[in-house]
Amino acid sequence: MTGFFKSRGSTLLFNTMSVNSGFAIPNVRKFDLAALVLLVGYLALAVSGCSVTSWKSTFGRHHPLSGRIWDVSSARFIDRQSLVSRLARADFLLLGERHDNLDHHLLQAEVLRSLIALGRRPAVGFEMFGLDDANAIANHLAFAPNDAAGLGRAVNWEKSGWPDWAMYQPIAEAALQARLQIVATNLPLATARKMNSDGLAALEPSVRRELGLDRPPSDAMFAIMAADIRDSHCGYASEESVKAMVGVQRARDAQMAQSLIAAGDSDGAILVAGAGHIRNDYGIPVYLTAKAAGKQVISIAFVEVDDQKPEPRNYALANGRLPFDYVWFTARVDDENPCEKFKSQFENLKKRRDK
Repeated sequence: MTGFFKSRGSTLLFNTMSVNSGFAIPNVRKFDLAALVLLVGYLALAVSGCSVTSWKSTFGRHHPLSGRIWDVSSARFIDRQSLVSRLARADFLLLGERHDNLDHHLLQAEVLRSLIALGRRPAVGFEMFGLDDANAIANHLAFAPNDAAGLGRAVNWEKSGWPDWAMYQPIAEAALQARLQIVATNLPLATARKMNSDGLAALEPSVRRELGLDRPPSDAMFAIMAADIRDSHCGYASEESVKAMVGVQRARDAQMAQSLIAAGDSDGAILVAGAGHIRNDYGIPVYLTAKAAGKQVISIAFVEVDDQKPEPRNYALANGRLPFDYVWFTARVDDENPCEKFKSQFENLKKRRDK
């Protein structure tokens, strides 16, 4: 993908992989406005975010956008208090990330805590947990309901290829402290791998219908997805593999949407995922909107700043827009050229195959 997605925060890349309020609060949807304003004022302190000195990432700490939140639809910055009050009314909240940026995960945990303090009790889903992890998650939490650290071990996280579980642990801790449901959302790993060779044929016809994949995407949607995949793979993906990866991406997004709908009956759901999955032009929001009519879906992309991009409009993708509801700018992990890094990985893989 272009810009901040390239080989960083998107699972298009060969992806085989407490703050308690201390008092009971009714569901936010039943609040009167005055009560909501008071609570959001409290949360403006709780969700204090990251200052220049508190960023965990090294680069871009002094960038003019670092720590600022951009409201895409109104093309203006908003403060965190305003953001929290809007998020409190969402049925489905999608939190996009660069997977290896600790600041993104810390901010995701703070957003979750802010909603908990407002009385919300959403299910918490992770892109990183496939449906085949559901039993391991349930078994672990049945015996150790507060053990966020052990949750990673329970699903063999260290063998998954994802960044260290310790990065995600603060989100799980916030959820478990509030006794929220943690749900697996993604395709089973074996299914995703089979789709790499067989495409949508790897799914049973009934599953394709259930996920809304029995019809091809529009030409426009396919073109955008294919272009993003080519860009995120720095030109190394063949057209055949691009087509297959479009199918895998659609299936993953559709399954994650389906899982959120199933888990979010009581008080909605939150999803932690790569930013590419929460795009509202072809990602999970498309499937949520189609299957959960009338429900409010909000997407927030945590985006690393670029020294060459001082304004939000500079981060628009190839289609000329930012396909999210909000963009929360953060410091960045490194200054590596993602395509140079990808080239090195690709060449090493090719050498191993040629031996």
